[in-house]
Amino acid sequence: MIYESEFAYIESCTTLTAQIVAIDALIAALIITAAKAARRDHLDEYWLNDGQTQIKAIYRSTKEVNASILAMEQLRSRLIGRKHGRITRLVDSKNFPHGF
Repeated sequence: MIYESEFAYIESCTTLTAQIVAIDALIAALIITAAKAARRDHLDEYWLNDGQTQIKAIYRSTKEVNASILAMEQLRSRLIGRKHGRITRLVDSKNFPHGF
């Protein structure tokens, strides 16, 4: 399957878990792309190809790649929050090992 954009790929997923897995794959590809682009600060395109899915995106700089990584991480956090809900766990300080 070939998708026009990252968001079309995420939108094709039917469950929150599948969307989170798709975002993880996109973040991994973007991190590798950012590392490659950091050497020359110029990037034309990148491909995500996991054998079943192909996505092609075009970026002009590492700044754009980093902005996409941040946006994907924020979206991932939002989906995880929606899946599991917001949880706060209070722990007594006596339960922590000494030295902290």
